[in-house]
Amino acid sequence: MAIDLDTFLTALYCVVDDLYQAEIAPRKPRRPGQRPAVSDSEVLTLAMLFQWQFPGGERQFVRYAGEHWREYFPRLLSQSAFNRRLHDLALVLSQLGPRVAQRFFAELLRGDYEVVDGLPVPLMRRCRGDQHRLFADEADVGRGGSDGDWYYGVKLVAAVSPTGLITGFVLSPASTEERWSVDALLRWREDPTAPPPTAADLAAVLGPAHRVHGQRQGPTGPIQGRSSAGQPLTGCYLADEGERGAAWQRHWAEDYGASVVTRSALSGELSDKERRVFTTRFRRMRQVIETVHQALVGTFRITFPRARTLGGLFARIAAKIAAHDLSVCLNRLLHRPTFTQYYPFTQ
Repeated sequence: MAIDLDTFLTALYCVVDDLYQAEIAPRKPRRPGQRPAVSDSEVLTLAMLFQWQFPGGERQFVRYAGEHWREYFPRLLSQSAFNRRLHDLALVLSQLGPRVAQRFFAELLRGDYEVVDGLPVPLMRRCRGDQHRLFADEADVGRGGSDGDWYYGVKLVAAVSPTGLITGFVLSPASTEERWSVDALLRWREDPTAPPPTAADLAAVLGPAHRVHGQRQGPTGPIQGRSSAGQPLTGCYLADEGERGAAWQRHWAEDYGASVVTRSALSGELSDKERRVFTTRFRRMRQVIETVHQALVGTFRITFPRARTLGGLFARIAAKIAAHDLSVCLNRLLHRPTFTQYYPFTQ
């Protein structure tokens, strides 16, 4: 089903506003002073629209919205005011996508498993990142991606449902081992008030490491995403080989009630023929997260998000993930294929 700009903008705003008024606004602290002329729902909608491959920056986007969408958004903010409101709503954005699915499209979250994996998010060219002028230990140099290349930035570790919805995510420095990000995701799903994991905290649980003289290197910087981790899962998590390890998987099962399985852990007792069949099926089930990563990189431009502060970075990534989840939900609402993309700036 083809949709026009009016249908797209109206559906996006209505879904966001219905959820915000029902579940978020009653618990959000009221700002002092006069009621803002532009509502939170309008700011949230604009923040997600900005992620759909807009060719310029925020200043150009605010100008574009004023020139082309004035009938939908009669009152608009300046670029600096829009940026401040976006930072203020970062925690709301981090919860928006999964909450929309839970409220309006609960069938999209039903499933016996979720797929968990990491995605490199470069923040700037490595030659500039080595100077470390914008971020402290929240970002650094690490390796990632299918080519295992070096980059400066952070790593997004997300859980994805079989239907393509991102149900939770955390951010960590690029050099942090992915197991620690997965541990934070599962820990905050079980207890949102828990502190981030550290090597000293889990030393007795995990035991000595097989390298670095038996000492485990914990997170190399702060892990962000307590509010965006999502809800616990009754099924299992399908992970890649970066999450293998009997001690880790035992810890996740016993302390968080989370079953994290990898291909090598499940195929060890199978015959050669059974292993080939199982490997094919396992990879097919994990393919959804590769498709989601392609959408985040290609459609929502998650790499090089032009952030200059940690708050701005988290707000931008949260907006991109919310935009992706809302895109999946709107496609279901409008009877379109799950990953069909709509580009409002080419209309």
